[in-house]
Amino acid sequence: MVDQEQLRERALRAYELGRLRMSSRVLLFLLPLSTVCVLLSETPRACAWLALLTVGLAVALRWLDRRGVHAVDMGLKSGTLPLLVCIALMQLGSSSNPTLCTTVCIAAGTLAGAWMGYELHRRQAGIFVWFASASVALIFGALGSLELGLVVSFSLAAAYIVSSAVVAVLLRSRMTPQAP
Repeated sequence: MVDQEQLRERALRAYELGRLRMSSRVLLFLLPLSTVCVLLSETPRACAWLALLTVGLAVALRWLDRRGVHAVDMGLKSGTLPLLVCIALMQLGSSSNPTLCTTVCIAAGTLAGAWMGYELHRRQAGIFVWFASASVALIFGALGSLELGLVVSFSLAAAYIVSSAVVAVLLRSRMTPQAP
């Protein structure tokens, strides 16, 4: 007969291994995009560290619980637009025009942040999900904006954070019943 303690340990190990496998599925999306960013970057070492940070954060948050899974999914979806816009700007040679880069990245960050604010409201997510998804999105978007400079990266991040907060607050205030 099997000892109850051994059976419980085997069940716990199988459970944790299943959670790790589920949280690692995000690598199918992250690894190809991160590899492209590292290969296209003029500073591949810094880009590789950001990619490693994104991968580690995404896997850890997804492993944590279901809220982490939703936060990572939202963060990657909203961070993809700024990432692709920044990569396109680099490849088109627009990095020589900082005003254009900053304006386009602010627009991309504003759209991505507004979408995230809407999704946060729609899912009735709390501050943990907002903070986690914003962290994933900003680090993921920084993979592309790294080559464009710190001003562009900070402008993108500020536009993202402000627009997501504004949209979330406006939607919540709209849904709050008004006193007569």
